[in-house]
Order: sequence, then structure tokens, then C-alpha cells
Amino acid sequence: MKLFNYITILLFSVNLGFSQVYNQTIEAKIQTDFRDDFLTITGTALNKTSFNASLRYELSVIKHVGSNHSKNSQAGRFTLLPNEGKELSKTTINLDDKAKIIILLLIYDIDDQLVGKDRLVLNENKNESIQNQQANVKNMLNKLSANDDVGFVLRGVVTQEMKTKAGNDFYNYFSTIYRQSGINSQFIVHVREQFNLGRNTKIQVLVNQDVVYQFFAQPKQDYLKGMAENALRRLSGYLQQIERNKETIQKF
Repeated sequence: MKLFNYITILLFSVNLGFSQVYNQTIEAKIQTDFRDDFLTITGTALNKTSFNASLRYELSVIKHVGSNHSKNSQAGRFTLLPNEGKELSKTTINLDDKAKIIILLLIYDIDDQLVGKDRLVLNENKNESIQNQQANVKNMLNKLSANDDVGFVLRGVVTQEMKTKAGNDFYNYFSTIYRQSGINSQFIVHVREQFNLGRNTKIQVLVNQDVVYQFFAQPKQDYLKGMAENALRRLSGYLQQIERNKETIQKF
């Protein structure tokens, strides 16, 4: 399903260069989950700075059928800690092959300045039915399965190697908020638990064999949830540093 979602976005999204103007400090991201003829839309935000941010968002779904159009919006205020990602709002729509659908996520800062923006367009070619678009996606999936050299990169993968109930609980908390954060990294994130002295175990979050975050496990659920949130912020900062290093290398 994740593979299908990723390709669906590639087929339906329109890149207008927003990432070059917006999304520098606060990144807006629209995530989709396609099941049968229904599309679940989730708006997410990621704080790419080392400062707290007070923000507001508006997630809109605009349908055009001929000369008629309708707009449904959800809005609200929220805050983000440094390097924190958060799910803002979720809605489900029926994919109508007669309607052009525009999904727009806008994020404003405390001064009401637009800082984050993402946009998806579905069924832009009205002469092509949703069924045909779905068939195209399936054909692409078949090509991916038959050819490993098509350049596809699987994103958002989290693996685990846990040994105790506390470790499994942490992994469940962490993997859930990681998916909701919108980070969607091409790097595989590995969560593992190691036995330490006595009965203690140490939980580590790794990327490229680098330990991004680690702590000693405790069975308390609130503690594990807090550690999952801390680990996600540390991971977000680590991935952003990798991107900054890439940009620096490219300049030279």
C-alpha cells in the first residue's frame, strides 16, 4: 500500500516549485492513502528549525465539475517543537472521475505569513477516467516488480529488532508518530533493543548504522511515549543535517 500511495502521488501531483519559496523553515506535506474508490488525505507539518513555532493551517479540498465547484476546508492552530513533525488534519473523499480535485495545504506563522505550502491535483486530465489512472498505476507497479533498476526509492521504512514488551511498545509508538510526521526519509530507520548489565535493556534508533538516539528502557507507557517523541525530534534533526551537508557538497 505504501508503494501504491507513493506512485499515486507521483502520477497526480503537480510540482509548482513551492519548495523553493516555501517549506524552508516549516514544511507542509500532504499524505494520501488510496483504498477502493476513496482517498484519505492527511495534512502534516515539520519544524525544520531549532526553535518552537506557533502556527496555523488550512487544509482545503476543491472539486471542479464543469463550471461548478465546491470547497471544503479544515483549519486550526498548533505548535511545533524544534525538529518536530505533526499530523494536522485528516479527511476522506470519494474519487469522482468527472471532477478535477485540488488539495491544498497552507501553513502560516504567528505573523500570518505563509511559510509552508503543498498542493496536489487529481484527475487533471478530464478525458482520462479514474479507472484508467488506476490501471496506469498498476502497470507501473508491475514494471517495478519486474525491474529493479527503474530508479524507484522506497521511503519511510522503519525496521525493528526488539526483545521485550517495553521495546515493542516503544517501537509501536515511534513508528506511528514517524509515519504521521511526514518526514518520509529515503533512509531506512532501524530500532533495536540490546541487553545491558543486569536486567536493563538499551533501545537505540539508528540511521546508516549511526546511533541517532538511545536510552534505557522502562515499562512505563508515558515514559516510552516521551522517549518516542524525543527520538523523532532527534531523528528529524539528523536527517535535516544530512540534507544540509549534501547542499554544501554540491556548492563545491
